[in-house]
Amino acid sequence: MRKIIKEIRVDNKGGKVFNALITPSLIKKWWRASQAIVVPDEGGTYALTWGENIDKPEYISTAKITEFKPNIKLALSEYTYLKHHEYLPFKANFKVKFTIECFNNYCVLSVAHTGFPNEKVVDDFYADCEQSWVERLEAIKKISEESIS
Repeated sequence: MRKIIKEIRVDNKGGKVFNALITPSLIKKWWRASQAIVVPDEGGTYALTWGENIDKPEYISTAKITEFKPNIKLALSEYTYLKHHEYLPFKANFKVKFTIECFNNYCVLSVAHTGFPNEKVVDDFYADCEQSWVERLEAIKKISEESIS
């Protein structure tokens, strides 16, 4: 299985960073999603859609929150991912874990996205995800640093 591991320094407190990960209005900004629904607790739901038509979104991603430690860790698994109402052309057991480690004046936000099969059919999807995580972390950083306190 392949995995993506990325991290970024955020000049703010862990609470601001964690808030960006679980607040639907902020998730919509950094993920550029149309809709976001979060039940913020262990066992909760993390669901996103993309596309202008709410009744027929272009993309749907849902996951179960498997770890929920405010200001420290958020883990998602049991993913369902649809593109134009079709499942991915491969089987995957995706897990995404966000970890926040804080120091005096900043935090380091890490993301580990695992469960990518080592199959050629996955190559383009994996490359897109790898680039997307760089962009999404930059967006989380920007949102988290907008209200430094």
